[in-house]
Amino acid sequence: MIYRTSRGNFGDDLNDWLWPLLAPELCEAGNPNIFLGIGTIISTSIPADKIKVVFGSGIGTQRPPDVSQGWHFYAVRGPLTAARLGLPEKLALTDPAILVRSLVPNSPAKKHRSAFMPHYQSFGEADWVRLCADAGIHLIDPRAPVETVLAGIQSTDLLLTEAMHGAIVADALRVPWIPVRLYGHFLDFKWKDWTQSMHLPLQVRDVPPIFERKLMSPAGAAQTFKKSLATMRLGKSKWRKLPLRATTSSQKKRSLEMLRQLAANETPHLSSDRSSRELEERLLVRLAALRTDWKRGKFEPCPKKPTV
Repeated sequence: MIYRTSRGNFGDDLNDWLWPLLAPELCEAGNPNIFLGIGTIISTSIPADKIKVVFGSGIGTQRPPDVSQGWHFYAVRGPLTAARLGLPEKLALTDPAILVRSLVPNSPAKKHRSAFMPHYQSFGEADWVRLCADAGIHLIDPRAPVETVLAGIQSTDLLLTEAMHGAIVADALRVPWIPVRLYGHFLDFKWKDWTQSMHLPLQVRDVPPIFERKLMSPAGAAQTFKKSLATMRLGKSKWRKLPLRATTSSQKKRSLEMLRQLAANETPHLSSDRSSRELEERLLVRLAALRTDWKRGKFEPCPKKPTV
């Protein structure tokens, strides 16, 4: 099962790029099984009558599905996913996007001291292409083709990222990274799920969001109420990021300057070479087992008995 957005999203788009290269049999058209690879896609919306094969997917904070029947787990994204699903801890390897390292060419020469990769949803709040160009910040657009994003990550010395799969791939390619939170779509749970699998601390840096879209009055009133609740610690923490009005020019400059200062002064994250390699190798072993089982027909549905 490969989730896609019409706007383009690097994390989701990696599925179409990665699995045909590493395990083409999992991508055969017409296969009745559901393969869940990269993404926060384990949920109750998965059809109950299908066979589900999971390799590295994660769950969010929603109600977990019943995985007692019809589910085959070879790996999940991290220990939080394993715990929520009641799975053995040994299945909590890491996000399979780490496997891009074996498929990309040698790193090109570095072109940028730092780059910023927003979450794909952030482009609905502000024109980040223009904002970064005006501020002299190199932008990596998560809506671009996978090859373009990979080359962009490889060519920078440091990645500031709202997009978790920007961080995952940067870590795999040995590019230091800093997690940045601007909007409410930054989900701490899935970041902690992944970083704990990598034995990494998570220190997220908050930058005031920039809002350029116009708000309709009913939505603005609702968001004002939610933001007030969050301020009093009565609502969801992400409601603190809801827009009430368009960001002023001075506020935009402040946020963009904070991004520059983070790149210049903040200590970035990067897993150890040993830990990264060991997790990659363990994932490849599990992938080999999955491919063998798939080819042997382990997941083929039992033929229905003919009715008399």
